[in-house]
Amino acid sequence: MKKIMFIAPHPDDEILGCGGVMHKFRNKKSCWMIITKMSKKSGYNEKQIKKRNKEINKVSKSLQINSLVNLEFDASFLNKGNLKELISKMSSNIKKFKPDTIFAPYLHDAHSDHFFSTYALNHILKSFRYPFINKCYLYETLSETNQNFVKKQKFSPNVYFDISKNLNNKLKTFKIYNSEIKKHPFPRSISSIKSLAILRGSESGFRYAESFQLLFEKKK
Repeated sequence: MKKIMFIAPHPDDEILGCGGVMHKFRNKKSCWMIITKMSKKSGYNEKQIKKRNKEINKVSKSLQINSLVNLEFDASFLNKGNLKELISKMSSNIKKFKPDTIFAPYLHDAHSDHFFSTYALNHILKSFRYPFINKCYLYETLSETNQNFVKKQKFSPNVYFDISKNLNNKLKTFKIYNSEIKKHPFPRSISSIKSLAILRGSESGFRYAESFQLLFEKKK
């Protein structure tokens, strides 16, 4: 794992899903690809948009991100109509960065932006076109993965990363998104994030862990 790309439909998904791993591998070359942006079309005002852009910059510095890419689709507006453009933009940036490992949201999350982000990625995991990609992990996002009540496909992790030394940094970084945090039982609470890390740790024999579904692996 030398060059890692973290794909986030919305800023904060990356910390919720794999913030521990992002801190764990901060010494690796990394690219943070954000798919959507806050916009007036999506219902946000100028103040909220400026605040979010400042948060993105702070998070990027905290994680020592080498390359920050924002595809700037309007949040909550990913659909079949712009799928071709989404695939094209993702493909172009993946070819430019050439990651050997990709982390992306679980395909069957409740939010449609998560679905289309990973559905588009599926078109890119063809080894004859992107031979540099060796692994792709899907992460779970609190409030989206665990609140998928309609779809039958539930998140079933098969890979765990020990984040015992990285959880505090994950929580500290997530607090940059202070407008996204509320008290328990709100799903994106600090208590929920820590509780999930404890649960995944208990499943894998670590104090704290993040879990993933290994979607693709190419062994040499």
